[in-house]
Amino acid sequence: MKKLISFALVALITISLYNICFAAQKTYKLVTYRPLSQSECLKNKKVLGLSYCPYNNDHLAGAAFACGHKNNLPSGTDLHELAKQVYNNRTSETSIYGNRNDVMLKNLGIFVNDSHIYYWTSEEAKDGKGGYVRMFASRGSIPYYAPRDGSGYVSHALGKINYGNTRYVQTKNPKRNSNLAGLPNRDVLVTVCYKNQNSSK
Repeated sequence: MKKLISFALVALITISLYNICFAAQKTYKLVTYRPLSQSECLKNKKVLGLSYCPYNNDHLAGAAFACGHKNNLPSGTDLHELAKQVYNNRTSETSIYGNRNDVMLKNLGIFVNDSHIYYWTSEEAKDGKGGYVRMFASRGSIPYYAPRDGSGYVSHALGKINYGNTRYVQTKNPKRNSNLAGLPNRDVLVTVCYKNQNSSK
């Protein structure tokens, strides 16, 4: 009888802890976005909570606009926690390695059919010219600094890199090409917002 009570108590504690952890998990939704012009960024700067509007082709401003506010984009910490789940790796290291669980991403509703997926964080770089993204690749997840104007390797290919194909789009740096094949209209940009937040169309 005592063993039965002990087992029931352990089960109850386990379920309670699971429910607490599950409730604390952040949920996300996948959105498409377009870069904002500098004038659009300046016009919406306060509403979107942005500190800078450096370029006329601003990817981070566009992502913030799609999510309704900069703070509706996930924090770097939250994407790091998401990566730990997706790669089944509880490391405290910034870079996380393992096999990407695409089934989990599909169940979360944020899967993109590419070998390398990039999502913007809510963090603007102090240089006023960049932001930060986290890469979810087939074999690992790494955070990157990304120029907001799309001139860099990472920011120019957000959400749509696929190394298995051969079509490329030239970036401003002639030594770096971004492979944009993989999505139907190779100009579609995606990111994730916190779920149940207002998004702009």
